[in-house]
Amino acid sequence: MYSEYGDVYMMSIMGEDEYVLCDPIAFDAVLRREGKFPIGASESVIPFKEYYDETNNTLGKNSMSHGPEWREWRRSMEADMYAEWEVYLPAIADAASRISKVAGYEVTERVDNIAFEDFLSRSAFDMFSSVMYGESPRTTDSDVVDPADLEFVTSTQAAFELTGRLLFNPLEKVFGGDIYRSFKINMDRTFAFGSERTAKYISRVTEEEQREAGAKEDRGGATGGGEGNDAGNSGCPVTAVKNGLVGRLVNRGRLSVEDVQSMSGPLLMAGVDTTAYVMSWLFLNLASNPAVQTRLAEELRTVLDGADVTTAKQMQDLPYLKACIRESHRLTPTSAMMTKTLHEDVDVDVDGMAYRIPAGRRISLNLRAYPMDPRYVDDPTSYVPERFLPDAVRARSGTMSGVALDHPAFADPFGRGKRRCTGSNLAIAEITVLAARMVQDYEISFADPKRAMWRPRQRLMLKADPYPDIKLVRRVSS
Repeated sequence: MYSEYGDVYMMSIMGEDEYVLCDPIAFDAVLRREGKFPIGASESVIPFKEYYDETNNTLGKNSMSHGPEWREWRRSMEADMYAEWEVYLPAIADAASRISKVAGYEVTERVDNIAFEDFLSRSAFDMFSSVMYGESPRTTDSDVVDPADLEFVTSTQAAFELTGRLLFNPLEKVFGGDIYRSFKINMDRTFAFGSERTAKYISRVTEEEQREAGAKEDRGGATGGGEGNDAGNSGCPVTAVKNGLVGRLVNRGRLSVEDVQSMSGPLLMAGVDTTAYVMSWLFLNLASNPAVQTRLAEELRTVLDGADVTTAKQMQDLPYLKACIRESHRLTPTSAMMTKTLHEDVDVDVDGMAYRIPAGRRISLNLRAYPMDPRYVDDPTSYVPERFLPDAVRARSGTMSGVALDHPAFADPFGRGKRRCTGSNLAIAEITVLAARMVQDYEISFADPKRAMWRPRQRLMLKADPYPDIKLVRRVSS
């Protein structure tokens, strides 16, 4: 469409007209008009909205709305979801280290080895659970995994897959077809798991802290709120820092324990497959480009020398790893569009022509246009992380190549503006930490290079289909 019609065009997707912009600078005019209560792209994911309505999940509905109730939900979440790196990096790093220790055995050596794509979904669950609860469920280790945890990951994968199918087959719900019934079953399992797991966790932590408080009182010490209670709510039984996101959310006092339980399912769900999709493309690109992987391994050896990424400084000191992640998003984004809808008309200037886009009309930025245009990007179909190293970025500053490659709209898959994904910082940390650990420990390649063929397939997100079998060979320490 971009090649045929240029920087702006209209198209109809499932009967709904939308404007598609290809120039990210023009799209900035849309972002500036989002207003106090911006409409989120998630509102177009109708299966989720309908499920929240049917199950009367108030917080879920608030998260997908665009009024005062959305802003209150956002404020209740973002302070802890956007926490400083050091708050959660050690827990993520510990989970990633455990994941990597069993990766080669589980993916390559077991007779009933785990498909690498599934292994990454389990990895995302383990890391995000370590953030949620301060401990990893270790679903990547078949010798210790709890079947309930594994069922959650499987149900989440199925729910995401079926959501994409329902978007393209809306009559499935109208007629109560098999796809919709399966979607509802898997969503019910996902949400029940999150609520039950959080309730049990809070109950256990409450009992532990009551025992600790009793022991302090017996010793004549002070009692009250747990160490690290950054909300100043000394009556709360859950310690904030010690017990991760759940503790922090409860301690802050803007959400009740029941609210946190209600949101646990959606949070865990979003924290699994969205991150796993990004990681699956990153590892696929690394396996496809051994020379890139070798250079990355050398940077990791020089900077980390076998250590895990546990600080913000370490993340900043790995420019080639950051470039690998950034180039993976450019070449293989998890979505081809960034979408906004405004409450009012907006005037957009494209190539000297003014377009008035009416209120309520969907407006999308084509993420595959400029970043894949050979006029602006050399060898755009190749995976070349070097194009995102600092010297290369500085060299093209102020040029159209700089716009096509370095505009913030193209930086990562988590959106922009007031509706940027609340878990984006955590996802970036998880992707960075696991990639650093895995590439230090393994050479990642295709089990059978001759059969490593795939194509992008659109479901809720873009994925490689079929995902090729991956081989992990432990690196020899120098």
